[in-house]
Amino acid sequence: MRYADSARVVNEARQHKDETAKVASMVRENVIAQLANIQPHPSVRFALAEGRVTLHGWIYDIASGLIEAFDGSRGAFVSLADNPEVQAIKYQARRVATM
Repeated sequence: MRYADSARVVNEARQHKDETAKVASMVRENVIAQLANIQPHPSVRFALAEGRVTLHGWIYDIASGLIEAFDGSRGAFVSLADNPEVQAIKYQARRVATM
């Protein structure tokens, strides 16, 4: 669970109206943290630079069946049903060094 440490630190620094809101916030912060954690991986970084991959961060609510997706351009979670094109991290045009 050490991968969730950064999400926990951010979440603990915020005020929450109740325990349910605190847990929901932690789930969202963890999705954002994991998106940040995967980007530096060499194969992911290279694929992003080449435009071969797009990262998505979703939260599935079992009780309602709804999916929220992280919209990287807005920095917020939105309904996937209402925003099917949403992406967390899209193509990052960068010059990729080759050896």
